[in-house]
Amino acid sequence: MKIIFLGTTGVHQALVAGYYYLGFRPEGDCKNLNGFADLEMEICGFPILLGQDQKGNMVYALGCETDVLMMKKTIEQLADILGNEPNQLLVLPISIPGEKMLLWLTNIAGFTGAGKWYSFISRFIVKKNLLTIFNQVKQLQKQFIRN
Repeated sequence: MKIIFLGTTGVHQALVAGYYYLGFRPEGDCKNLNGFADLEMEICGFPILLGQDQKGNMVYALGCETDVLMMKKTIEQLADILGNEPNQLLVLPISIPGEKMLLWLTNIAGFTGAGKWYSFISRFIVKKNLLTIFNQVKQLQKQFIRN
């Protein structure tokens, strides 16, 4: 199975959620998470492979800008059209307060050249919302236990 954590950006809340799901715990401000606030990874537009869980599921983070729920539906319908077996793809939207600000900052930093300000503000917003991210991941894990 492939698990995609979907956020307005792939290098903030979606990335933190994916790593948390895999068992990595951010140290306070997420600096220790590979790819956090990495503009090059975000700009490329590809899903970011974070690793494999204990059951062999591949875990990804992906940013989709503004309409996360619509992108979730689109990915699921496209997978169905392409003939993916049911239960081979799980798309989990991760939403936090300030996600639009993260998207805006990422877009601005991409044009102006990111400095320390981008990294600092990104870490601040995500750190403030870590509990929200963790709770959403725990809901996913409960869903797995039921299945």
